[in-house]
Amino acid sequence: MGAHEEYATRKDMIAFKEEIIHEFLVVSEGLMDHIKLLAKGHAGVVQRLGRVETRLDHMEKENERQHIETRSLIKLSFSELDNRLSSLELQIKEL
Repeated sequence: MGAHEEYATRKDMIAFKEEIIHEFLVVSEGLMDHIKLLAKGHAGVVQRLGRVETRLDHMEKENERQHIETRSLIKLSFSELDNRLSSLELQIKEL
């Protein structure tokens, strides 16, 4: 049996374990950096959405105000037209 087999020693296993732990720490630090970047980006998006929501609320209120104003003007115009029509009808009856 001339084949020589290599076996890992306790020292080799400890070194391998430490290497795995080191690699895990490097990878986890990179992941944490990416997570922090994502969190900052998310916070920025949330802030922008808040500003958009505020602008939309303002636009909604302005739209409602303009709608009410337009309805008032239409009612006034119809009232004036009704008065003019009534006046014309009266004039025609008198003829």
